[in-house]
Amino acid sequence: MCQLLKNDRGTIFLIAIALLFFVTTFVLTYCTSYEIQFRTYDGLEKMNVRATINLLGQILSDSVES
Repeated sequence: MCQLLKNDRGTIFLIAIALLFFVTTFVLTYCTSYEIQFRTYDGLEKMNVRATINLLGQILSDSVES
């Protein structure tokens, strides 16, 4: 291992592997965060659409009764 680190190629290889690990971790974390945020907004939109449908149904039923 010591000989590998003394060689330029060995050092660059270890740095490249470490950089690849950090960049991959960052990209996966970013993508997961984006997906969670997207699911949250999508769920809120569905909830608001359902609430609007219920409200319109209630208004319609109130106007039919009157």
